[in-house]
Amino acid sequence: MRLFIAVELTEEIKDRIEEQINRLKRMGGNIRWVKRDALHITLKFLGEVSPARVKAIERAMDRAASKVNSFPLKLRGCGRFPLASSRPRVLWVGVEDPGEISRLQEILEDELLREGFQKETRAFHPHVTVGRVKGTSALRKVVGEIDELRDEVFGRVEVKRIVLFRSRLTPDGPIYTELYAAELR
Repeated sequence: MRLFIAVELTEEIKDRIEEQINRLKRMGGNIRWVKRDALHITLKFLGEVSPARVKAIERAMDRAASKVNSFPLKLRGCGRFPLASSRPRVLWVGVEDPGEISRLQEILEDELLREGFQKETRAFHPHVTVGRVKGTSALRKVVGEIDELRDEVFGRVEVKRIVLFRSRLTPDGPIYTELYAAELR
């Protein structure tokens, strides 16, 4: 099973992001835009995991969630990865003041490590992926608009739980199924 752990977004935030995605789509470009129902903040991508390992993930999630109080999170600004590149691969909506979500992610990484999962070596940059760049046609216009949205406020979400999702890849995009949720304290 292809698995990841994430924070869900409110319907209002998804609406605001979808509005901007629809506006950016009209500019063209070879970009695979993320569907509304697939918008989330990934805390940990686990990749292919044996079903026998799911209980270990659940234990790690429960321990991590028990160490963190629920907290508000403000989604603000758009950007791209790589950050300084004029040829980005990923377009995203960012998180203002990522201290608490970064702390949650670090605790989750440590708890998953205790269960035998590899720790992520890249720095954590909390974000909502909104598009994956597939080609450079009309990209300059879209990147310019992304840069103009660097201060756009998309809303607030109260982070109360973390969710284990199964991701099934299809030609029409991934389909996510919730497998487990751990409530923050």
